[in-house]
Amino acid sequence: MSHELRTPLNVVVGYSGMLKDGLLGELNPTQQQALEKIINRANDQLATINNILFATVLETENAGVEVHEIDLAAFLNQLKAAYEAPINKTLALNWDYPGDLPFIKADSAKLRQVLQNLINNAIKFTDKGSITISTRFLPVSDPLPLRFEETGNRGTGVVEFKVADTGVGMPKEMLPVIFDRFRQVDSSETRSFGGVGLGLYIVKKFTEMLGGSVEVESEPGKGSTFTVAIPVAN
Repeated sequence: MSHELRTPLNVVVGYSGMLKDGLLGELNPTQQQALEKIINRANDQLATINNILFATVLETENAGVEVHEIDLAAFLNQLKAAYEAPINKTLALNWDYPGDLPFIKADSAKLRQVLQNLINNAIKFTDKGSITISTRFLPVSDPLPLRFEETGNRGTGVVEFKVADTGVGMPKEMLPVIFDRFRQVDSSETRSFGGVGLGLYIVKKFTEMLGGSVEVESEPGKGSTFTVAIPVAN
C-alpha cells in the first residue's frame, strides 16, 4: 500500500521539479507559477499519505525505535536546508540554535518527522509574519521542565525544540484534545485549511516513543508555540 500510494506522487513531484528547474525547456512566468502550485499541492498530498501510513503503523503497534547517535547541529542544518525553497507567502522562517549542541541518542527519522509536522503545520496556519524554530540544550545543572524533574527521566539533560508561529492560533478549549487522532480545530465542510487531523497525533506518539513530551501554548489570532522536550541519555 505504501508503494502504490507514494510512487505515483513521487513521479509527479520529480518531473514537476525537473520542469521547474528548466531541465525540460524554459518556462514563462505564468507557467512557473502554475507549476509551483502543482508542486505544493503534490507535496501536501504526499505529506497526508505519509501521515495516514504512519498512523496505521502506530495503530497496529508495529512501530519500533531505531536508536543511534545524532549530531544535532548537522541534523538541524539538513532540516533547515529542506525549507529553503520559497513558500509563496509573506512569511519569514527563523532558525535559532547554537552550533555546539550535543550529540544525542535517538531515532533521527522519527525526530525529523516530529519537527517537519510541526513546521508544516505552522506554515499552513500562518499567512504572514514569522515562524521561529529554536533548539536549546538544558543540562541537569539548569532547571529542567517539571515533567522530567518529577519522573527522573532526564539523563544528562534535555533538548528542547520550539516551533512558534504568528498564525491563526487556537481557542483554549481545543488545546487538551489537539493531539487526538483526526482532531482539527475547524472540521466543517467549508474549512479554510486542508488535512485529516493526523499530523499532531503522530507528533505526540513519536515524541513519547523517544521518551519525551510535547506541549502547546496558543491564542486565537496570536499564533501557537509547540515545545518538544527529549531527554539526553547518560
